[in-house]
Amino acid sequence: MATYRYCITPCSAAGTPFRSDTLYGHLLCAARELDGENILENLVGRFKEGRPPFILSSAFPIGMLPMPVLPNIPRADFQRFARERTEFGGSMFSALEKYKDFKKIKWLPVSLWVQLSVGCSQKRLFSAYLDNLETGMFAALVGKTELELHNTIDRQRGAVLEEGGLYTSEATFYPPDTDLEMYVQTDDPSTFERYLEVLAKTGYGRDRSTGKGSFTFRRDDGFDSSLMAGIGNALMSLSVCSHQDLSTIRGFYSVFTKYGKVWNGFGQNNPFKKPFLAFAEGSVFQELPADGYVLHGIHSDPKIVQITWPLTLPLTLEVS
Repeated sequence: MATYRYCITPCSAAGTPFRSDTLYGHLLCAARELDGENILENLVGRFKEGRPPFILSSAFPIGMLPMPVLPNIPRADFQRFARERTEFGGSMFSALEKYKDFKKIKWLPVSLWVQLSVGCSQKRLFSAYLDNLETGMFAALVGKTELELHNTIDRQRGAVLEEGGLYTSEATFYPPDTDLEMYVQTDDPSTFERYLEVLAKTGYGRDRSTGKGSFTFRRDDGFDSSLMAGIGNALMSLSVCSHQDLSTIRGFYSVFTKYGKVWNGFGQNNPFKKPFLAFAEGSVFQELPADGYVLHGIHSDPKIVQITWPLTLPLTLEVS
């Protein structure tokens, strides 16, 4: 499949982050709305058979990729590193302070990825961070997540509940002209864009009925897909990834529990999916199955599934 990069420009706050597993669900719902139930079943069937019609990443700040999840620098190596770097003056305390700051960095510039993806290690990433600290390369223009207050309505009285009527939810607000990037692999970009256009027009994620999740998009025709090429001894995921058998996966990863919901257009009385364990973007895998990224048994309706197919970048981990 060919690889494309799309530029997404948020036009409003977003109630749900632009992450791949939620995007998969929205796009498949758009396929059902546009093309009907049979087309939806065909698309889901292709995912189940290991022939996905499209594979997509989460959306990242423009020019950025997720920071790879890698093992910490061994203590003895870190001590030598602290002595060698002149900015620390041989102070382990100063080195650890900077390392603590580095560990909070979520994004790696694409330009540095090209340089560091061969012989990649936590020490090389930390060195690159220190070398470019004053250039601002690691600064990413991203949205700010805030808590919003909402009223709970008593449906019998049509008024706010007198007790416990307030609750909070998170929303991400983007500065003007903020752009995000999403990578997509597909043999049929025109059909993919038809489905994505539905999301752009109707909104994405939670509270889209109130105007949240609105965006525009365009295909980046100047994208050099060689970024995705090459071979290595590991793969970094650009997506939220999970699998029917997690024991088949080996690597270095960040995990979280995903609590999904079902699109209300299916007419389900129970909108909640069962929680599942997922690997966050930036997770690095040394063993990754060829298929099995369609999760079954996550809802009382057996037809409901979760697509967590990862789009990955090859890299070569430094061999110690």
